[in-house]
Amino acid sequence: MRITVKKPGINGEGIAFMEKKPVFVPGAIPGETAETRILEENERYARAKLIRIVTPSPSRREPACAYCRECGGCALLHVRYEKQLEWKSELLKEALWKYGHVRDTMVRPIHASKQETGYRSALKMPVQSVNRQCAAGMYQPGTNHFVAIDCCLMHDEKLEAVRRTVLAILHEEQIPAYENKHGLRNLVMRRIDQKISIALITGQDPLPDTLIQKLSLLPEVVSIVQSVNTAKRPEYLFGSKSTVLYGEEMITVSFCGSLIALTPESFFQLNLAQAEALYTTAVSKIDPCNVLAEAYCGVGVMSILARDKARKVYGIEEVPGAVRCAEKNVELNRVPNLSFLCADAAKGLQELLKKTDVDTLLCDPPRSGLDSAMIETILSSSIRKIVYVSCNPATLGKNIHDLKQEFDVRTVIPFDLFPNTPHVESVTVLTRRGTSDRIIKRKKRKKENA
Repeated sequence: MRITVKKPGINGEGIAFMEKKPVFVPGAIPGETAETRILEENERYARAKLIRIVTPSPSRREPACAYCRECGGCALLHVRYEKQLEWKSELLKEALWKYGHVRDTMVRPIHASKQETGYRSALKMPVQSVNRQCAAGMYQPGTNHFVAIDCCLMHDEKLEAVRRTVLAILHEEQIPAYENKHGLRNLVMRRIDQKISIALITGQDPLPDTLIQKLSLLPEVVSIVQSVNTAKRPEYLFGSKSTVLYGEEMITVSFCGSLIALTPESFFQLNLAQAEALYTTAVSKIDPCNVLAEAYCGVGVMSILARDKARKVYGIEEVPGAVRCAEKNVELNRVPNLSFLCADAAKGLQELLKKTDVDTLLCDPPRSGLDSAMIETILSSSIRKIVYVSCNPATLGKNIHDLKQEFDVRTVIPFDLFPNTPHVESVTVLTRRGTSDRIIKRKKRKKENA
């Protein structure tokens, strides 16, 4: 079937229309005419396979990655970067209008990434047996088809080089891929400040000392841990406990002028230069206040960066390991006015509001956004300002729709942290209706002069 692609989809696919029904075509670009084959069709939409491009878009380019069509991890690698940025801005604006009735004039120009490739400072890759040796790779989206990847263009080049050497050593040591609770299941690595940490997610067997010795001699490797995870359908990548086999469990790195301790399990943004710009922008939108709370604070990076914005700063995080890192980071950076609550975001904020008034809320929720309990807690509080860091335009729009009962959107600032993918991050500033930045600052000055 020949179709003409009209618009981009949220997963990077092209969208055509067949008798007003949307047809999703991965690999197609708006403006292109293409030959396709329908793979799935129901009352609401259809999915098609791209057979060939009849009329290519000027924005099309040849993907530089040999695994692009199989892996599916970089859905926009065939699109020139300038057009990617245009699409991401468009998708953000569409989602905000559709779900939150936010005008596109509220959305600022997107902040482009300085690097289009080689920007990922960490990797988490499943391991399978290929030609009787461990191979790291990815699963095709929505399938259990494993694609072995010898070189990923999105990973930091040094990290990739060490990854390949790690796999060669695993082969030398005859470490098998995971099967029946034995062998290597996943390889997790991170490289920041020329420090590399390695985490081996395995079955129940201990790892040989010769393996650890060889890995410890690799350039920049400062930490090696093993995590046993034998769950049949694991909810989490790591098992219940990690064992340090070399170096320290936490590596300490420099970020935005602060020292940050991280474990292999710690969530940390992958595109470090863009993360610095994102966090710096978010913190710059916080006015001087009495009490600042950060929900979903992770290891406490933004709370630490915002330490001079408030008399007292509280971080709320439900993952105990992340709170342990956050408390270590407070110690490393000597931040006396910052403390953490280990709790669900809504419950932690409710607990905090019982003992103090929170002036400003900083939040960076997961892709699912703020849940109904969190929305209700915010609406029933006296919080005057929200700085919302989002990784999902749809849930951001839905949350804004609910928050608009009491809050007005002041600005939305998008950032591209993941070039060659459809993902877009943003910083949104909301103020309680009847409260402006000018009023907040005037009240602050009056309090200081009293």
